[in-house]
Amino acid sequence: MRCVLHIGTEKTGTTALQSALSSQRQYLSRHGVYYAKSAGDFNCRSLAAAFTRFRDRDDYIVQFGLRDPKRFADWRQNLLDEIRKEITAARDKFHTYILSSEHFSSRLTGEADVTDLANYLGSEFDDIVVVCYLRRQDLMATSRINEGLRAGFPQRSFPSVGVGGALPQLYDYQNLIATWSAAFGEAVIRPRIFERSELTGGSVITDFSETQLGLFLNQGEVEHSNVALSLTAQIALMMFNHAMGIESRMHVKKHRRELAKYLEKVAPGSDGKPSRSLAISFYENFREGNDHLARLYFDRDHLFDENFDQYPEIELTQDVELAASLLSDFYASQFIR
Repeated sequence: MRCVLHIGTEKTGTTALQSALSSQRQYLSRHGVYYAKSAGDFNCRSLAAAFTRFRDRDDYIVQFGLRDPKRFADWRQNLLDEIRKEITAARDKFHTYILSSEHFSSRLTGEADVTDLANYLGSEFDDIVVVCYLRRQDLMATSRINEGLRAGFPQRSFPSVGVGGALPQLYDYQNLIATWSAAFGEAVIRPRIFERSELTGGSVITDFSETQLGLFLNQGEVEHSNVALSLTAQIALMMFNHAMGIESRMHVKKHRRELAKYLEKVAPGSDGKPSRSLAISFYENFREGNDHLARLYFDRDHLFDENFDQYPEIELTQDVELAASLLSDFYASQFIR
């Protein structure tokens, strides 16, 4: 049985793809394809967590009360046993088994983590392909600003390059592909470009289903759960996150979600983008690695379309007073009768 391992990356339509896969299980089943359930009915997040080096601050670990190393180890073993049973049961009826989670690429950042996953899956499958969608780094970072603020982080800027020129791991595609190639083998890696003109049918759902499965999945209704926030709304949410602090972000999750919903209604917008020069400057950090992948996998000089016209020449000035008034109005709507 063949394993198709979809590892993301983040902000490349993974939720839409997972929704299509999970909602069309019967159709897939009739064509010999099984979308994993034991690792997570929608997103195989638990399997990614199982192979991530133990960190008691990982959101998944905190959410399910697995901070104790012994409890985590027991949970991990039980999960891996259940997945093995599922694979064994599927082997007689299906020719393809799909695992999908963007957290494979974002959380399994160490070579040992990826190698352990490769060994685990290698003991079950003779044929494995690793599918990874890549989005231009500045666009991915810009898209993650709202997501990070909604998750409780107080920043709304591009990640910075570390000491000695160390690139942010999440955006270093050359290192990402090299790590997964070392563990699974270069021949099984299937990088795809997340640009409408590069995707089969202009959609990640069609691209994945047709190029990796030889099937056609219905697009369905894609729910956009996170409305874009205006710059002022982003500042308001950032101020809330600063006030609550990183350590408390999980404890105020409900209140932060309510604030985000309120801001979506009263201050939606797409004017929170950084300036064009900042976007280009951030992207330049990855150009060399991108060009390497372009030559290696696509036989061309550049990996992405390098048009930056979607960014403003000058970033809007932050209006802290207006952002504070949004917070005040939210407080009044929630707590003052």
